[in-house]
Amino acid sequence: MVVILVFILIMSTSFLVYAFYSDTSDIDETLSTPKVANNVVTKQPVYICPMHSHIIKNHQGECPVCGMKLEAVTHQHAEADAKAEITLSGLMQANVSLSTSSVERSTLWKYIETLGQVDYDRNRVLDLHTKAKGWIEALAVNTAGERVSKGQLLYKIYSPDLVAAQDYYLGIFNSTRMNKKLLERAYSRLLLLGITEDIIKEIEKLGDSIDILPFYAPFDGVVSSMNMQEGSYVVPEQKMMTLSDASNVWVVANVYEHQIDWVRSGKWAEVDIPALGIEKLEAKIEHIYPELDPVTRTLRVHLSLDNAENIIKKNMIANVRIYGGGKKDAIHVPESAVIRTEHENRVIVKEGNNRFIPKVVKVGISTQGRVEILHGLQEGEKVVTSGQFLIDSESSIKEAILQMAQRDDLSSNEN
Repeated sequence: MVVILVFILIMSTSFLVYAFYSDTSDIDETLSTPKVANNVVTKQPVYICPMHSHIIKNHQGECPVCGMKLEAVTHQHAEADAKAEITLSGLMQANVSLSTSSVERSTLWKYIETLGQVDYDRNRVLDLHTKAKGWIEALAVNTAGERVSKGQLLYKIYSPDLVAAQDYYLGIFNSTRMNKKLLERAYSRLLLLGITEDIIKEIEKLGDSIDILPFYAPFDGVVSSMNMQEGSYVVPEQKMMTLSDASNVWVVANVYEHQIDWVRSGKWAEVDIPALGIEKLEAKIEHIYPELDPVTRTLRVHLSLDNAENIIKKNMIANVRIYGGGKKDAIHVPESAVIRTEHENRVIVKEGNNRFIPKVVKVGISTQGRVEILHGLQEGEKVVTSGQFLIDSESSIKEAILQMAQRDDLSSNEN
């Protein structure tokens, strides 16, 4: 009788234990396998490119973009309507050297820092040509780069045509029946041939032509090029030398396409000449060129720079800072916080101590290491400035798996 009672007790206990675990399993299944309308579940691995998270396959292979082997990733019990947020412990944040910065609201100054190159002021450059063919009998300037003063002798030339023009003028000038109209034409002809009024007066005083005529510098400057030597035969088509007034020079700088609106003629800028150790020279934008460089996508501007001491030389490199005014009450973040892609711009926002969420933002101007945020962030939020690419990559993979799981689940329901 005792044996029968013990047997019945053991069987009853076993049944109760089985029933309990059976009910618990049903409860767990109900909790962990939500409805299709709200959640998706997949235990099948998907294959994702480590470099291009938008490349997702349901089979092994290689990335069609970079050729890397696709990595298998399994995602279970993911909420379809959840944000692709990432949770990182404090230790993990320290390991990836994660840092954050606050979203600020203040005035953003439109500031362009670029490189420029010194050139002569093209409005103060004169190419010297002879007006009549002849021979250089004497040359007072030996090499390019020499400085000359206004009125300084440059060269002497013998030209039969110049002698003939002088003789014609003297013939009318010395005539007893002077024709004033012809005299004026002969006088103008001498001026057009490059003979100065002082030399014409000397010719009148001598009563004879000057065979070898001198020519003088018309202004203070630098001989920037020389294409003749003593004894050379020169013709009007030949450029003999170039004079450049270096008391004022240009600095030609390049401005990027997105900064064009900040540049206006007449705006002041600062220029440094590193080779001379000169800093913060005042310059003014004089001209903005009409076309962009199709390769570099930059626009050339030239600034006028005083060079009274003539110490700044052509082709020297200059550091240029152009100030384009300020944009008040702008929301902005460090430039390093913005993840720029082909289709959108994103930032990683830190919510709480360990939660990170990617947000799509619309950006405005970029200046001095800061980027204006037109839409997507609020003042005071925390954005990740270092380590954000790792978080964004992980978030993109998570989001891609969610989307793929949704598609698979919806497809199975339709079938």
